[in-house]
Amino acid sequence: MHIRKVKDNFSLLPNPPFNYSLWSHPTLRGLFLLIKDKVKAERQKIASEFKQLHQCLEEQECLLMARLGELERQIETRVKEKADKLSKRIFHLDGLIREKEESQLSGCEFPQDTGDILGRCEKGKFQQKEWTSQNLEKAAGVCSKKPPELEEAARKLQDASTTALREEVEESQGLYTKVNVTLDPDTAQSRLILAEDGKSVMQGATQQHRPDSTKRFDPWPCVLGCEGFDSGRPCWEVEVGSGSCWAVGVALESVRRKGPIDMNPVGGIWAVGQYKEKFQALTSPTPTPFLPSMVPRRVRVCLNHAEGQVTFVNADNEATIFTFLQATFSGKRIYPWFWVGKGSQLKL
Repeated sequence: MHIRKVKDNFSLLPNPPFNYSLWSHPTLRGLFLLIKDKVKAERQKIASEFKQLHQCLEEQECLLMARLGELERQIETRVKEKADKLSKRIFHLDGLIREKEESQLSGCEFPQDTGDILGRCEKGKFQQKEWTSQNLEKAAGVCSKKPPELEEAARKLQDASTTALREEVEESQGLYTKVNVTLDPDTAQSRLILAEDGKSVMQGATQQHRPDSTKRFDPWPCVLGCEGFDSGRPCWEVEVGSGSCWAVGVALESVRRKGPIDMNPVGGIWAVGQYKEKFQALTSPTPTPFLPSMVPRRVRVCLNHAEGQVTFVNADNEATIFTFLQATFSGKRIYPWFWVGKGSQLKL
């Protein structure tokens, strides 16, 4: 009876005595608190990572918006300059046209007996024999005779039209001069294999026997072109093929050759490239990613030294990939630059 009474009393407790004994056990209680702390720490870690990711996205958005704004300002400035230039041309051509019209009016002399002709017509006494073929030719010759002022205006109009047409054609073609680029073996990292004609490069499995020098890249698999540019608007094309580890662009002559390299404008490099699935412009502080569908097979590199611009174009469809604006080129020599990863081959 006593045992049954005690059992009945336990059944009236708010929590079963077994659970209470587990919670009161020091080891189990410590384990529970440890798990609780780990869950809390993991929650804080996830929240912190998401906060950092959100901050990174905001910074990337600000960077892209700033670049877009700068590009918009550049376009507006160019459009305004071209509009002003076109307005001046139109005004100049209008003046030449007016001069030509005025010269035509002043240069055409009517026959002196016009009044007599009208008088005879009114009286019905018009004598057709007075207007012989010689008279008609003389009158026509007088009207068709060009005074010196008219000839000068016509010449100016023709010269201005020819100049304007030539300038428009040159501007539409971009004034880029295609240059012959060959690779400089003295700058090639020792694993890179260059063709004898200097027109292609790939990364080999072993080191090549090349003398070390301050010009040679090490250990990054880079190589420069032989010829540098300190002026003009040269361009060249690079076949990147189907490789997934490559980069092409331009670099300062003073670019770092030894040790790790900042492959962005801060490090003196302006380039686009692909690393596995990522195709991007090597901008600073972070690369600018592109859609996978934008990966080209041939890249045209266009250097505008005076304006500090480097433009990359898909040579197959003429679509502009990316343009670096306001680069610091003034007074500096720029070289074609190439980075070649494993499994890739670049051809010029």
